[in-house]
Amino acid sequence: MNKWMLVLVVVALLGGCSNRTGNPTKGNSVIDWVDFVKLNGTSYTGLFESVIKDPNDVTKEVVGEVSFKVADVVTNPSYKTKSGDAAFLEIGTKLYRVKGFETNEMIAAEDVTRIGGFRLYASDEFAITMKYKYKDVPKDKVARVELYLYGETKPFKTLNNSEAEQFIMLLENGKDNQNYSSPNNGSDPTYYSMVFYTDEPLAYAFTLVDDGTHVFFTPRDTRIVDDEIRKLIR
Repeated sequence: MNKWMLVLVVVALLGGCSNRTGNPTKGNSVIDWVDFVKLNGTSYTGLFESVIKDPNDVTKEVVGEVSFKVADVVTNPSYKTKSGDAAFLEIGTKLYRVKGFETNEMIAAEDVTRIGGFRLYASDEFAITMKYKYKDVPKDKVARVELYLYGETKPFKTLNNSEAEQFIMLLENGKDNQNYSSPNNGSDPTYYSMVFYTDEPLAYAFTLVDDGTHVFFTPRDTRIVDDEIRKLIR
């Protein structure tokens, strides 16, 4: 099984015994699953920093279907995933071909809780070739920036032209502070999703945080952005 697919947190059980001859899905471990799906021998991992630019690019061609949701029942770290397995997708979820990508590169599952209406999955081999970090965004080709309250799927604001340029400039000119910690001021931070649309089929999505004292994001280290950005996100 791909080493990136799960992280094990082993919990010692009093009186526990070996699972070698027991139920292959049951064991003595709590498994923190990464969002994955396996199809025709290929393992795919969910993309959290990519959004489909045009939902119509997800075709109606079904390339597979989830037959087993491992997060519900599998606690055995020796379990070998098989075609049709998924970490969190419900049984019966259909998997679709994405226009512009080979099936062994990327597939999609409908998800109304995600921006764009789909959850994207890249094969482990293809994901290695992808550029999806903030530094990879071609800043000079950003056509618009959409801002969402975190967890919502409809933008509350769209930045175009000079506003988009100013927004990116403020992000670029922020000050990195790897030791920054939000103050405990009694109020919860506000989380935003910022999505950058270029001429590429996938948009870039990142989280922006306003903790009441500073606005920041984490392109690598924590980067504190000038307070001027609040005029653009409100």
